[in-house]
Amino acid sequence: MLALQILLGLLALSAPVALYVGFASRDARRPSSPRSVVATFALGMLACVPAELCERALTGLLGPRKVGVGIDLAALVYAYLVAAPLEEGLKVAAATPAFRLRVGQHRPIDAIAYATAAALGFMTLKSGLFLIGQPFSLIAPARTALTTLTATCLATWWGFALGRDKQGRMGGGWFNGAWVSAAGGNAIAHHVAFARGPASVLATLPILVVAGVIAWVAVRDVLQRGADHVKIEAREREHAPKKSRLLPLAPPSLRAMREALKRSERPISLFWIVLGMLVTTGVITAMLVGAVLLGRRLGFEFAAIDRDASNAIAPLLLLASAALLSFLFAGWIVARASAARSVLEPAISALLAIGGAIVLLGLAAPVAVVIALACAPLAFGLACLGAWLGLSDA
Repeated sequence: MLALQILLGLLALSAPVALYVGFASRDARRPSSPRSVVATFALGMLACVPAELCERALTGLLGPRKVGVGIDLAALVYAYLVAAPLEEGLKVAAATPAFRLRVGQHRPIDAIAYATAAALGFMTLKSGLFLIGQPFSLIAPARTALTTLTATCLATWWGFALGRDKQGRMGGGWFNGAWVSAAGGNAIAHHVAFARGPASVLATLPILVVAGVIAWVAVRDVLQRGADHVKIEAREREHAPKKSRLLPLAPPSLRAMREALKRSERPISLFWIVLGMLVTTGVITAMLVGAVLLGRRLGFEFAAIDRDASNAIAPLLLLASAALLSFLFAGWIVARASAARSVLEPAISALLAIGGAIVLLGLAAPVAVVIALACAPLAFGLACLGAWLGLSDA
């Protein structure tokens, strides 16, 4: 049993590192100085030490409950206002030396490499310390692996903001917004993964998907911006383009997303925004009712979700899938019905529907608010994707 525990722990720690190395070592994504990336990884591990000491001291003084079922205000305040900002700030501090010492020598992609290396090193040591103090379970390695991947992808956001700044300033609207978003995403991911029961770990998957997609789009955008620094490679890619076997449909660029969200010649219609919100709410309700009826036929016990028991994973997956897919269908319906020229109106409708759902959950079932917040970015992205598909079909 001890050998299996050690094996699972090593797998949970090494898998994110192996994925990062495999991704960052290909073609134009390779950093200019691999030694600087390795050093940043080590600095990230070193930055984890003061964070752990500080958090353990605060935990001893304040005593926020780490694992449990239900809502814990102290744990939420601790995660959002203490742990997440402290950890994200130390990750930035770990990435700063390599970025500052190599000013004028690195490419825009290197800023992302330093940010992700710092976050990966930080989370590797943090996960190792967590696993050492845990009894044997299959859920603990899954928690650490998912949160490590999520934190690494979220660090790409402020790394992208740093790389796109020609002066390399660690500040400004882009960097500050990306840093706050990364800290908030990490706070939600850590809370649902560590401060709740086993079934809630699945709520980290939507955060990971959204963070990963945005990270991939950011890397593509940075590579396009840095094409002038690798003219030979860019010409070769232009004359002999390579298509990915795993992803034949590449995600849209940031420019394409901005164009899709721009206002069209037609003024924004308040009627279609309100009607789109009602349509989205109706589709969500219909999909959830259908999911419950299907779950009843399959013998799922939906009451297990309230207890956050281990047998709640299947019904929770069914309900979450139905709710998320409903945003995709609703976005497509609103875009087709309104004859919209952009996804702005369906996007606003989706935001209003998400906000209303979170408010209603806060009144009826506060325990589900954090999970709803974790799924909200993916739901909004699916609504925009559905609207985009509706525009393409029009």
